[in-house]
Amino acid sequence: MQRKSRHIARAVFGAAIALALAGAANAVQPPDAWVTTKVKMSLLTSEGVSARSVQVDTIDGRVTLHGSVPTEAEKARAEEVASKIDGAIKVRNLLQVVPPSREAKLERTDSQLKKDVQADLKADPALADSSITVQSVNAGVVLLSGKARTLSDSYRAIDVTAAVPGVRRVASEIRSPNKLGDAELWRDGSFDAVAYEKSAAGDMWITTAAKMSLIANSETPGFDINVDTRNGIVTLFGVVSSANAKQAAEAEVRKIGGVKNVVNDLQVVAAAKQDRVEQSDAQITKAIQARFDANDVADSKIDVAVSNGVARLTGTVKSRSDQVTALTAARSTTGVVRVIDDLRLELPAVSAR
Repeated sequence: MQRKSRHIARAVFGAAIALALAGAANAVQPPDAWVTTKVKMSLLTSEGVSARSVQVDTIDGRVTLHGSVPTEAEKARAEEVASKIDGAIKVRNLLQVVPPSREAKLERTDSQLKKDVQADLKADPALADSSITVQSVNAGVVLLSGKARTLSDSYRAIDVTAAVPGVRRVASEIRSPNKLGDAELWRDGSFDAVAYEKSAAGDMWITTAAKMSLIANSETPGFDINVDTRNGIVTLFGVVSSANAKQAAEAEVRKIGGVKNVVNDLQVVAAAKQDRVEQSDAQITKAIQARFDANDVADSKIDVAVSNGVARLTGTVKSRSDQVTALTAARSTTGVVRVIDDLRLELPAVSAR
C-alpha cells in the first residue's frame, strides 16, 4: 500500500511539473508599451516611492527606470515595484538619488485637495470620454474610482492626480480595459494637435513614433536608446557609442509631430574593443524569424529579407502592437544594423450580406 501511494505521489508530482512547464511554454510576453504603462501606474499608486520624476521604458521585456528619487530606499522600492509587473523580464535601475531641496511644502486640507483633483480631472480634455471621480481623500492619499474608456485614460487620471500639489499618494479603483488598443499605440497620418490634446494616448503615440524612427535610422542604435514622453516632452536615456549617435538620436526625434522638447540624457560610452562575430544575412534572417516565434507574432504574415545587415520586413500584421513588436525584435537581433518597415495592418474582413 505504501509503495502504491509513492507511485501515485510521483505521478501527481510529475503531472504538476508538466503542467507548469506547459504553462511557461504557452505564456505570452505582453507588449512593451503595456508593460511600461502598468509599471508607471504601479509606481504612482505604490506606497514608499515618489514617481513624478521617474521615466520608464521597456524594450523586449527589459524595463529601464531613469530619473531621480529622494532616497536610496525609494530607489530600491521603485525597482521592486517594477519587477512585479507581468512581462517585466529584467529591471535596469538607473535612478539617481537627489535629496529634495528644503522648500516649504504646500499644505492643503483633504477637502481642498478633493476639489483641486476633481477640477483638474474635469478640465482635462483627454478624460472627457471617461467617468472618473474622487471617491475620498485621507491624509493626502487620493482614492480614484469610476470607469475609464481605455487603459491610457486610467493612467492619465492617476498621473494628473499625482501632479496636484499636496497629493501624497494615489490609490485607484478605476475600472478600465487591461490591454492597449491599436488606437492607443499608434496613430496614422500627420500630427493633429486637436486629436493629441483630446487623447490620453498622445504621449504614447510620440514614444512609439520616436522608437520606430530610431529603429529605422542606421546612425542610431535604436535598441539601446530608451524613450519616454510626458506632455509632449521626450526624454532620451540609455547608452550610445558616440557623440554623433547622441546628436543623431535627438535630431531624429525632434522631427516627430507633437514633440515640444527633447531632454537628451543619453550617455556616451565607447564600444568595447572586441572581435564581433560576423553573421551572414541568411543567419540573421533565421534569427529574426526565431525571435518572431518567441514574441508571439508568428500568426502575422511577415516576410524577412536581409541584405548587408539591413532587414526589410514586408507582409501584414494583425495589430499595431504586433507591428511594433516585430520591428523591435528584428532590430534587437545580433547583426542587424537597420530595419525597413514595409508592414501593413491587416484589416478585418467585411462579411458579405
